[in-house]
Amino acid sequence: MITIFSSQVAQLSHLKVRERQQVIAIALSMISPIQKINLRIVKLLLLSPVFASLIYIEGWLMLLGLLIAGISYPLLTTPVEIAFSKPFLPEALKHHRNLKGEV
Repeated sequence: MITIFSSQVAQLSHLKVRERQQVIAIALSMISPIQKINLRIVKLLLLSPVFASLIYIEGWLMLLGLLIAGISYPLLTTPVEIAFSKPFLPEALKHHRNLKGEV
C-alpha cells in the first residue's frame, strides 16, 4: 500500500504532525548517499512534468499554474520520502525520543 500521508504510517500514528515530520527528517538523514541520490532522481522525475507543463501557460493563468504546481509539490514528494525513510523509522523514533528526553 502506498503511504500518502505520514499519519498513515502505523509507527508514527501516536505522534503529532510536527513530530512525525521530525522523525521522517531524522530517518531521511540516515539513508545512504546512493539512496539520497535515488530519492532526488525520483523526485525530479515526478516533478519535471508538472513544471514543464508551465511552459505552455501564458498570461494570468500562469498564477493558477504556479499555485497548482506549489500545491502538487508536497503531494508528490511526501509519499516518496516516506517510502525511502520507512526502513529507518524505528531507529529514528529512538533518536527522536532521546532528543525529547524520554526513555
